[in-house]
Amino acid sequence: MNPIWQQKKLIEFCKDKGIHVSAYSPLGGQSMSNAVLHSDVLEEISKARGKSVAQVSLRWIYEQDASMVVKSLKRERLKENMEIFDWELSDEDRFKINQISQHKRNRWGSRLQRGPCRD
Repeated sequence: MNPIWQQKKLIEFCKDKGIHVSAYSPLGGQSMSNAVLHSDVLEEISKARGKSVAQVSLRWIYEQDASMVVKSLKRERLKENMEIFDWELSDEDRFKINQISQHKRNRWGSRLQRGPCRD
């Protein structure tokens, strides 16, 4: 789960069944890092908020009531990842993120699905 692969139907199903969602590789992992971290929409929001693209992505996940598993060995990134709790995305930010074309890549980087999320 991340802004590029929102999985809206799965999230709704889990909420209906009382299943907590946890985002594994919320920044896309190695195969999707360019798609998440180089998203024009997320970059625009990050510049307007004075945050990193990673922080915008993590904040979006947090606002979906999901937990996340974030991995980093760099102290500055660990600190940055924790700095998502003292601000919120605006309604306009959330709208823009919800409009991002949805796709997933497999671990070798091949695209599995592309197109707008249809709920």
